[in-house]
Order: sequence, then structure tokens, then C-alpha cells
Amino acid sequence: MSFRESNLSRAARYAVPFALVLIPVWRTQVNTKVPEPYLDEVFHVPQAQAYWAHNWTHWDPKITTPPGLYIWSYILCAVMLALRGSPKQLDAAALRTTNVAATSVCLPWRLQTLLDTIQRVQNTRPMGAWLSHTVLNICLFPPLFFFSGLYYTDILALLAVVEAYNWDLKRVNGGKYGPVYALGFLVFALAALGCRQTNIFWVAVFLGGMQLVRTVRSSRKATRSTDIWSIAKGGFGNEIYDPFVATASLEDYFKTAISFACASLRSPFSIVASIIPHIFILGAFGGFVMWNEGVVLGHKEFHTAGVHLAQMLYIWPYFFFFSWPLLIIPVLNVALPKTILPKYLDYGFQEKQKGLPGLLAVLIVLPIMLAVVHFNTIVHPFTLADNRHYVFYVFRLLLGVHPAVKYAAVVVYFLCGWAVISAFGFSIIKAPPQLLRVPPSSSRGAPAAQPVAQPATPGEPQGNRKERRAKAKENKASSKKDATKKDAITKKSKQPQPDPNSPEAIATIQEHLVQRQLEQSSGSRVSFALVWIAATALSLVTAPLVEPRYFIIPWVMWRLHLPPSPTMAMFRKKRPEEESEKVRSDVITNLPKFLETVWFITINVVTGYVFLHKGFEWPQEPGKTQRFMW
Repeated sequence: MSFRESNLSRAARYAVPFALVLIPVWRTQVNTKVPEPYLDEVFHVPQAQAYWAHNWTHWDPKITTPPGLYIWSYILCAVMLALRGSPKQLDAAALRTTNVAATSVCLPWRLQTLLDTIQRVQNTRPMGAWLSHTVLNICLFPPLFFFSGLYYTDILALLAVVEAYNWDLKRVNGGKYGPVYALGFLVFALAALGCRQTNIFWVAVFLGGMQLVRTVRSSRKATRSTDIWSIAKGGFGNEIYDPFVATASLEDYFKTAISFACASLRSPFSIVASIIPHIFILGAFGGFVMWNEGVVLGHKEFHTAGVHLAQMLYIWPYFFFFSWPLLIIPVLNVALPKTILPKYLDYGFQEKQKGLPGLLAVLIVLPIMLAVVHFNTIVHPFTLADNRHYVFYVFRLLLGVHPAVKYAAVVVYFLCGWAVISAFGFSIIKAPPQLLRVPPSSSRGAPAAQPVAQPATPGEPQGNRKERRAKAKENKASSKKDATKKDAITKKSKQPQPDPNSPEAIATIQEHLVQRQLEQSSGSRVSFALVWIAATALSLVTAPLVEPRYFIIPWVMWRLHLPPSPTMAMFRKKRPEEESEKVRSDVITNLPKFLETVWFITINVVTGYVFLHKGFEWPQEPGKTQRFMW
């Protein structure tokens, strides 16, 4: 149900792009206080300067990522040099500006295009109000915002993945221009790999997995079965099991995985044909790994790929810490009974959406998490040797206070993970219309007319009489056949029929209507959650080092696919007409986004202030300022 927005809400749209000015302001402060390259910039800046001097064969063996960032800076600075005659020399300040251009101009533009496509909306707002509040908050995401002012690879790596995603969606819906869009996707997917190797899991696994889901769903109908064997059998047939996250339990995730696995085995050739561009990207990446004899380019002794399952535990409190403004009210709606939920916080979720994790989920997931903590807690040498990063202090808390702390944290991992994944289903399912019991009406059937034999006409020829007798005989056989059919129908009608007004029949119809309402909701299906979890896991568990920067792309993809902020139930029941009521509805509905903005700006101010003004020295490096950062 759509509502008329207030004048204040329309005016506020024009303020969104101006908030992006915070990004160049942050860069200016960094250049003023930290003019020289800091930390990883010590490697990146000289490499970019070597390319600017056309020394294309130079490579610092301590750099682990491909040269996409340096090529981007070269192209951008060469264009600026041709247009205005500067910069002629590339220092840290000039190179940081190329990151600011990516964050404050290119990234918001491409994010908004992607968000509109995902939400299936046509953005007809004027250019000054074209950007949405969601895109603004993504650009203000603290780790993303912080590194926009430094010369790091994370910004461009995200931008390349977002653009590859845009072209992949164009390819799917491109019609006769599909091959052109497929070529565009390949270009930007390879560019994403040229920025960071782990992007392979987003441009190949994530986007390829979503294409696989689209292909399977387009050729099959939804199954009504809930038995796992029937679901598997349906996967080999013409049915697919893929409920919405809003109403799914842990068992539904296993059932959905089995259903899609069986469906893919039944039609492997059509599946492979639909993901050929993603397979090509995988092949290109495989060729690079064989040529490089490993994934990372340099510093291989400290960045050896392994299995670090604990990364998939740390990510959930990370998400919850930053995104609690979006999660807290829906979680209260799901967890609290409606009788004690305040009216101004009530989204009106259906009963199927409410409830804490089930006992089966607790008994399965918690032991797995405990086993991961016990057997696979990996502490990289850099983590506890560098007190300039916040992760250093988190691990000191987890490992240094008491041995039981790391096991007690499993409860936090579990609850945060449940809230984060459930957020894909925090959308409004409209209540189906109430059904009324109608008394059955009685009807009487009229007796069927029987055929009557016509007597012979006097003086009629003998041949004609024979024909008439044959026709009468045929009519009599037909009449007997009709009578037999009528008896069968009468007997069937006398058999007990299910009462359409019984509580069971009404419950079945009501369930069907709920499903129809689900189909029209904006939440994600379990298949999407599985693909996102798989891509996130593959991109993280291969990294031995715990870095907040590594979680940026998983968070952005999660944030883009959250359903729009639901309207409170009290405003859906009574549509606001007066301007004051419209303003109140807008403020309450968009309160989570406003809180998210304030929270992000607060974190950015605090971390930025500490980085710029709370430097310290190491005893072994006197006179050199060290700074706290993500």
C-alpha cells in the first residue's frame, strides 16, 4: 500500500547528495594531518608513481593485489592533466583524490542504478534528488568511508564488482542486446579481478549462483510438498522448493539446497549454458593462479590461502554492530508478543514471521560454532603484533581475558547471525481477506427427457419403415447410455463431499491466500540467502587475516538486498491525509535509516578524530607517529 509522502520528505531528498561532501572533506583532513604515505600506502603510492613514469615492468614484491588501482589512477590523472595541466607529479594527496572520485561520484551513481534494478523500480526523481537515502548510507559505511580518504584498493574493488553486477543484470534482461551486455559484464568482471583476487567469488560465484537460481525457477513451478524426499523427487521433475526468508526455518535452507541441486542435475546443459560468462571468468582466474603459482602476487609467506572457518563467525557481530539501527525494531517485532509490543513500533508482521530460532536450529548450529571456535580459531601473526588496528584489541578481549570468553561469544555469533539473515525477510506480508462461512444452497435437478418412438406413418414405404426402426433402436441405445452416465453422477453426488465451509477447508484457502500475499512481498527467497552466504563464506574463509576491510563487499551486497523499510501498522490501517500526519508517518517509517546515518557519522567522526589527532610512538621507532585505524 503506497502513501502520499510529506513535503518535508520530498525536500529532504535534495539534501542526500550534499551529504557526500563529507568524503572530500575527510580526504582534505587526511592530506593536512598525514601528508606522507601511511601503512599500506607506503607500497601503493610508489607503485602508482612508477606507472606514472611509464615504468611498466616495475613491481614491488610486497604488494599482494593486482595493479588495477594503479591503472585507474593513471587513466584518471592523465585525463586531468590533459584537461587542466595538472597533476604533473603524483604524490599521496593526488592519488588519494582518485579514490575520492570513485567514492563520491562513481560509486553512488552505480549503486543507485543497481538498487533500482534490484528493487524493480523506475527512478523518475529529478537529478538533484536522484540518489536515495540507502545509497548515501552505504557510502557512509564506516570502513568504506575511512579508506576513501586513503590510497587503498578497497574502494575500486567494490566499484568494479558493483558495475559487473549492473552489466550482468542488463545481460539477463537485454533481449537482442544480450551479447553486448555479456561482453560488458566480462570486461568489468575482469576489471574486478584486476583490483582484488577475492572478487572472483562475487563476479563468478555470487552472480553465477543467482543466474542459476533464475534459470531453475523460470522452468519450474513451486512445489507444495514439505517432505524432503518429495522435494528431491520434485527437483528431478518440474517442481522447485524455494520459500521466502520471512517464513523459513533452518530445515527450509537444507530443503532448498537439495531441491536446487536435484533440479541442476536434471538439466545440467541448460544450467551450464546460462552461466557461460561466469564460467569464463572462473577459467581466467584459474589460468592466473596457475601462472602465478598462487593467489596473491607478493608477500606469499604471510598470505597463504587456507581454511579459516572462524571468519564466518566474526562477520555476524560485525554486521550487527554497524547495522543495529536497521535490525533492532524488526527483531523486536519478531521476538516480542504483540500484546507487549508498543503500537508505534508494530510493523504488523504475520504470525509466520514471528518467533525466535527453533530448538533444532540451536541444537545444530551452536555445536558447529563451538567446534569451529575450538579447532579453527586462527590468529595471524599480524593480528596480535600490530596495535594500530581495532581488531588487535578485539582479539585481546577474546583470547586474553579468560579462555571461556571465546566460547561464550558463540551465543553472540548465533543471535547476530540469526538477525542478519532474517533481515532479508523483514518485509510486510499483507493480511489475506477474512473468509465468511456461507450456508450451502439447495438445488433440484429436473428429470431428463426420455426419447419417444414415433409411430409409423400410414402408407409409408417399407424401406422407410426399416430406417425408422433402425433409428429408433439407435436412440434407445443412446438413451440407455445417458441413463447409465446419469446414474453414475447421481451415485457420485450421493457420496459424502468435503464441506467447503469447514474450518479445515477455510484454513487451506487462507494458507493459499497467505502464499499469494508472500508472492507479492518484497522479501528475498531462501535461494538468494544461500547464494549470498556461499559467496561470503568463500571470500572470507580463504583469508587467514581478520580485516574489517574484507567484510565491506559482503555488507554492501547484504544492504542492497534488504527489503525497503516497512511502514508501521498504524499508518497502514489509516492513511495519513493531513500534512502533519504525513510528516509523522515519514519520520517514524524512515527512523531506522536516520539512525543509521547518525550512527555512521558518529563512528566516522570518532575514528577519524582518533586517527588524525591521537597518534602515538613505538619505542622501537622513536619520532615516527603511529595511528589507530580499522
